[in-house]
Amino acid sequence: MAGTDNPASGRAGPLSIEQLEDGLRTLNSLDRNLDAFWDENVASFRQTVLLAIRETSDALLSPAIALHWRIQFENQLEALVKCLKLADRYIERRRLISGSRVVELRLPQRRFH
Repeated sequence: MAGTDNPASGRAGPLSIEQLEDGLRTLNSLDRNLDAFWDENVASFRQTVLLAIRETSDALLSPAIALHWRIQFENQLEALVKCLKLADRYIERRRLISGSRVVELRLPQRRFH
């Protein structure tokens, strides 16, 4: 499900509708390691959410938008911001976990006499 850009570059592209649907099916399967799934896909998911925020914000800028749609888009924008915060928290948590492992490996060995 990963994004379309080169994973070695550290950048992920937005996900297609098909990739999002595939990801939902994968998440619903009972035999999937969720941390491994999110480690592989969170960057692409975050890019997808950013794109959706941009498109929703652009739609809200239209002066001719009907009130019904304005309310729908405002609610959607709130939900998208929550998704972005969730992805950012996941990335930060994994970064902290990864960083603590590095620190643990570099600690000098204690000698007991």
